[in-house]
Amino acid sequence: MSEKQETHTPGPWVVKHDKKGLPFIGVESDPRTYNGTIATVDTSEKDARLIAAAPELLQQCKLFEQVLSTLIMEGDSGADLERDNLRAILDKVEGESA
Repeated sequence: MSEKQETHTPGPWVVKHDKKGLPFIGVESDPRTYNGTIATVDTSEKDARLIAAAPELLQQCKLFEQVLSTLIMEGDSGADLERDNLRAILDKVEGESA
């Protein structure tokens, strides 16, 4: 399995707030308010935290896919469907499918 090049802005991402107190997603290492902006969020702080955690969630999903593949190779046929479902989601995230 070849490593795919990351196509998103690398994290860690964090929730920051603009001058009006509205949340947006920024790169943790960028101390400037708007230069590290990933996305604005005009719904809620909870949504902003979820978006900020996306790179870490993606990494954990990739690791879990590897675990499922190992289980399948060791004869756990029940992991096939779960691995296929996870791969479909990862393909969406990585732009491999619509």
